[in-house]
Amino acid sequence: MRIFVAGKARSVRTEDVEEYVCNHWRTIKEFDLRTGVFSSIDEDLIKATRVFSSRISNSELEWFESKGENAPWGNVKAEDELVHADPFESNGLYQRALSLWNHFAESAPPGVADAKISKVLHAMRPHFFPVLDSQIRRKYRSYARECANDLSLGPDVRYAYWAAIREDITMSLTVLMSLREDLKSTGGGGLLTEWAEKVSDVRLHDVVAWSAKS
Repeated sequence: MRIFVAGKARSVRTEDVEEYVCNHWRTIKEFDLRTGVFSSIDEDLIKATRVFSSRISNSELEWFESKGENAPWGNVKAEDELVHADPFESNGLYQRALSLWNHFAESAPPGVADAKISKVLHAMRPHFFPVLDSQIRRKYRSYARECANDLSLGPDVRYAYWAAIREDITMSLTVLMSLREDLKSTGGGGLLTEWAEKVSDVRLHDVVAWSAKS
């Protein structure tokens, strides 16, 4: 099947996603299947992100906990989806989510950048915040720059990763649904089936981006 990754239709097989789940079963079980259940940033959430290679230290844990206490969580509700966030809408969901992101990003200590912040926010709001680790940023760098230019975000904003990923997910919704059903039918009622039923489109697309071939 063909799913859009970085603005291009890429080939991905159900077997490739199955392999990812098999090779990353701890991440699937201890992070993915727990996202969206946390009511606040706490030690339990940070431990879950560490399974996903967040490498958040104890001092950074304390910083995230402190920042989370007065974060504008109401800007992005648990059910809000990235595909519904029009970046051109004034004071819309996209802009409100950006304010939530900036609450953490603008005062982040050394060592805390996009990857760590995105994993924490994804754990809290898995239907909205993509995971921006180094591989995803590398794959999306060129397309995210194009999106930033299209949005006229100004010279200080070089990359619009959310807008780029949102466009790909929007273009791929039907195929992502088919992929989800294929995974559920081949999962045999086990971990793969549970993951396919629960995982957000944002995270499913993230796994596809890792697995996709040109």
